[in-house]
Amino acid sequence: MEVFAADPGPDTTANVADNKPEEPSACRLRIADQIAVIEPLPPLAGPGDCGATDVVKLEAIIMPDKSRVTLTPAATLRCTMAEAVATWVREDLKMSVSALGSPMRNLDNYASYDCRGRNRIAGAKISEHGMANAIDIRGVHLANGKFAGFTDRNFARDFREAVRKQACDRFATVLGPGSDGHHETHIHVDLAERRGGYRLCQWNVLAPVDEIPLPRPRPQEAP
Repeated sequence: MEVFAADPGPDTTANVADNKPEEPSACRLRIADQIAVIEPLPPLAGPGDCGATDVVKLEAIIMPDKSRVTLTPAATLRCTMAEAVATWVREDLKMSVSALGSPMRNLDNYASYDCRGRNRIAGAKISEHGMANAIDIRGVHLANGKFAGFTDRNFARDFREAVRKQACDRFATVLGPGSDGHHETHIHVDLAERRGGYRLCQWNVLAPVDEIPLPRPRPQEAP
């Protein structure tokens, strides 16, 4: 948060004006207490190229029936990204989860704002996470106590395929298993702006692993 030092000179009035509460953006007016529970945050600045304006803490998504899907933990995102996540959950994910027979209770947030290079590689181009324009998600917790893991190859494949299609239709980037080795246990979604509106969808929905019944054959290389 920026701190404005007191100035006893003739420009004091201007400094006081700078400390006035920030007017809510059009995005915040659209989503606050309508489709999401948010807390406005000050702009993010640095280090380096990291940073974002119109930042919010996304605490919960208000579903069409007025129930709430909380984010665990709350996600720090620019407002437009928070709006995209809320709309995806309300309109797309809700449909996929309905086939599981139990409503959503919370979204498992693996990472949101984080000032770092892509895939945490030193010197790499700044990740969309560093601009509060991305979120990594493991899955959703259901009211019946079950966890619907987006990358759990032993969870219902039809569900995972539906989530993949909806996410790739909604976001500019979707990364999951098979993308780069860094997204095997969660999915990454963002609103990266690319030339010509190019979109990237790299997520292999893996088949369940067949369990070999006991007794299992002794591997030849075993001592």
